[in-house]
Amino acid sequence: MMNKITFALGLCVPLLATAASTPDASRYIQELDAAMKVAQKTLATGELKAINTQSRSFSQLQSRGEIFGKSVFDEPFGRCFAAGVHAQAWWQAQLAAAQRRGTEANPGWIKRELASYQENKTECLRAEKNRGKLATEQIASTSDTPPRKGCLAVLGVRADGNVGTVAYTCPKK
Repeated sequence: MMNKITFALGLCVPLLATAASTPDASRYIQELDAAMKVAQKTLATGELKAINTQSRSFSQLQSRGEIFGKSVFDEPFGRCFAAGVHAQAWWQAQLAAAQRRGTEANPGWIKRELASYQENKTECLRAEKNRGKLATEQIASTSDTPPRKGCLAVLGVRADGNVGTVAYTCPKK
């Protein structure tokens, strides 16, 4: 959702409106974790109706995750959306392997999706912990090359009297 504010000079500046809140992120991750736990048991039963219900549940959870954005780049909660996508992909990998009597058509798919889910879950909960604000750190440096991806130069007066980069503000790892 994007709103615009027009300043007196007629400039339009887009503002991102986040529909999701910090408690929503935590609750969403809890629901994904619960669905993944139930999924293992459901698949083991082999009951088609229960498996179908579980599939619909994962699809609905993934769709609900769109309140956090539609990309991992939608800050601050885009990783919550990505967690839902990877939970759904993990379920699809589980189903595909079950149909092949436990053999993955794409070896390692289940493990990769689970790892991606865990990574995005961690980042989602980190965003929640930071109350939706990105945690940053300042790194002193006069180099024109940022120390890592995502860093922004801080300009100021250097020791030699010239104006230039005096530090970088970087996302915390």
